Amino acid sequence: MVKIRLMRVGKKKQPSYRVVVADARSPRDGRIIEALGHYQPRQEPSIVDIDNERALYWLRQGAQPSDQVRQILRISGAWSEFTGEAPLGGPPPPKVKKPTPAASVTEATEAEDETAEEPTVEEETAEAPVVTPAEEEAPPDAEEKSASQGEEKS
Repeated sequence: MVKIRLMRVGKKKQPSYRVVVADARSPRDGRIIEALGHYQPRQEPSIVDIDNERALYWLRQGAQPSDQVRQILRISGAWSEFTGEAPLGGPPPPKVKKPTPAASVTEATEAEDETAEEPTVEEETAEAPVVTPAEEEAPPDAEEKSASQGEEKS
């Protein structure tokens, strides 16, 4: 298993770290596969310098970041790009549209053109029920009274 983790460098009592990709079985300061950047916590403010493209590559390959590195990747923006969540202290990452094949693009535009056509006058009148002015004005009770009066007259 491959891990993205911190490798301690620097003098005694003055730590600075490299963000590295290493085999999970190797020791903390042992053999590494690739160095992705630096983290210097003693500076004010802390310095984070990460190659986000390479970090994304390793994340997509299945490398597991340690908890500390996950926070550093959130600060640099690589983690938010990988997961799609908002980065710490910044706007959300832009949405990336997936490219579609040329054939499906032309089919989609043709389908949009067909649905965009407005209905003709004949279609509008066919769909709407026809209501006469007499039906609109007459309350339902008046119809019952007129029906009962018609029965009495016969």
